[in-house]
Amino acid sequence: MGLKTTKIRQSARGEDCTINLPGVCNYNPETVVWCHSNRYEHGKGMGKKAEDQHGAYGCYACHQTYDRQRKRPESLSLENVEDAFTMAMLKSRQILKDKGLI
Repeated sequence: MGLKTTKIRQSARGEDCTINLPGVCNYNPETVVWCHSNRYEHGKGMGKKAEDQHGAYGCYACHQTYDRQRKRPESLSLENVEDAFTMAMLKSRQILKDKGLI
């Protein structure tokens, strides 16, 4: 799985953000990285990232907001952010399938 893990993370280069948080997203593919889920059921734990297949392509701004390192706009509830990430994981999973990475 190690080699595939690297390929999933590297696959973010040049991708579009799939999280697209309104008022947050910078829509810049040059800042897109693989964002890991923050959910326990996806393998997230204290000091441990979720498994790579549980993530989404996200720009720097959306990633920071999802990880709560950047304050979210008042117009977005935590539920809005989580819902956007769930949709982003579904979109990203299809892209990974199309690329043959999962």
